[in-house]
Amino acid sequence: MLVYYLVFSVVLFALNFSRGVRVDLVFFFLPAVILLDYYIVLGLPGSSFAGRVALFVQKADNLLNFRKTFEEETKGKLIDSENLKNLEQVVTSLESRLRKPTEIQRKLYLFSIYAAPLFPMAVMLSSILLQRGTELYAGLFSYGASFIIVILARRAFRTLENTIEKLNNEIRKAIEDISYN
Repeated sequence: MLVYYLVFSVVLFALNFSRGVRVDLVFFFLPAVILLDYYIVLGLPGSSFAGRVALFVQKADNLLNFRKTFEEETKGKLIDSENLKNLEQVVTSLESRLRKPTEIQRKLYLFSIYAAPLFPMAVMLSSILLQRGTELYAGLFSYGASFIIVILARRAFRTLENTIEKLNNEIRKAIEDISYN
């Protein structure tokens, strides 16, 4: 993925200063925005966010950890078998109901990752193909659009993580309420 973003940055830099295009110095550093987009959407290497995103991008089910929470919280606790069975059914139902929306969220996240650098590329290519200078505002808008896409994708991922954490806390609370210790 880093190679994808690096290639886009290099191509954009080359397009910004290609022959026949009016050069606007404001575009000199803008290809670096594409690399900033990469780190915003995928996290800094080695960070906990980068690890969570990598697991999520790999498989959406990696984020759904209700079963794990249920098993960890019930381990070693005295719980009425009927209450335990009912709560286990709720956890299973919750995971199955959230599987499809989480997968859709994963696909949207992947789309955002791949689509973000396309906006500046489209503006720069159209400028060259039409053999005119890059419109300053259109160029700035395209880079802004790529930045907004990755910010929204990251925010959506964080919202999904927070929702899952709240549901895990509800599972913990329910187990605490029905346990005897």
